[in-house]
Amino acid sequence: MDNNKLKKTLIDVGRDILIAFTIVVIVMLVLWAYCGIWPPMVVVESGSMQHSEDRSFVGVIDTGDMVFVKTVDSKDDVVTYVDGEATNYAHYGAFGDVVIYRPNGDEGRVPIIHRAVIWLELNDSAVSDDFNGIDYANYTFDIPSLGKYNTTDNIVLENYGHEEEWVNISLRSLITYYDLMNKEPHGGFITMGDNNAPYYDQPLNGSYEPVLPEWIVGKAVGEIPWFGLIKLKVTGTDLTEAPRNSWTNLFVTLFLILLIPFLFDYFAPKVSKKMEERKKSKSSTEKSEIPKEGAAPEDKHDDGSEAGISDASPAENTPLGQTDNRQNKSE
Repeated sequence: MDNNKLKKTLIDVGRDILIAFTIVVIVMLVLWAYCGIWPPMVVVESGSMQHSEDRSFVGVIDTGDMVFVKTVDSKDDVVTYVDGEATNYAHYGAFGDVVIYRPNGDEGRVPIIHRAVIWLELNDSAVSDDFNGIDYANYTFDIPSLGKYNTTDNIVLENYGHEEEWVNISLRSLITYYDLMNKEPHGGFITMGDNNAPYYDQPLNGSYEPVLPEWIVGKAVGEIPWFGLIKLKVTGTDLTEAPRNSWTNLFVTLFLILLIPFLFDYFAPKVSKKMEERKKSKSSTEKSEIPKEGAAPEDKHDDGSEAGISDASPAENTPLGQTDNRQNKSE
């Protein structure tokens, strides 16, 4: 390869890399502007949101999916399962929003991605100001979505989720948890993985509290299925919970992505050539139909015969009572 050809090749490769890099930067900036958080996506490491143990589905959060995350400004930005069921609002295969939150607001803990089930508001109207310590016995909860107030009764959700489980949320156990941990009670979101029903997160093994809005990193707003498996594989994450068809779907998708440029390079010149030939053919046809300059268009009679030319013989065209001059001369 001569120097000029090598130089041209390097310039073309550098240009392609620059274009690809620019596109990636633009896409990431758009995602950042829309999501309001960096990085604007997370990789799902567990199967707690899966709807099947051995199959992944587009539109459902499975192990190895990359999920886009959008910030939330308040609790009103999150639709719970109960509210979603009432308004027919569904996301990722079930009612309500899926949130990414840090357990107990701990920045050092790995965020959890689970569905917001219901919102609890702490009711301290019966708490005695004269009580020495924390008056746990008089704390209750309000559940506006269900029209329940000042209660510690169990919340029962029938036919919950894709497996139609019965979920029994014990409000009294939350008060007991705060008592055991000697912590001031508070309300928040009850959350649960779709694949964990009927076992909700709060309190899970005596460690998770109802999720306050400020603990929420964001809510899930979209996904790129399977591609997070690459990151999990490189980092040595346990992939036993990843559905079996996720790897197959990933390899097929990668093959198609790599195949598209080759197909484009193969078919694009052929298509371009065909279009050019069609364009030339059309141009030639149009030119052939244009009359030559100075040539008068041929006039035709209604019967299709040309003007000035008769099908009759000379004799038939001679008026009665006259003789043909040519005939007389010959005689």
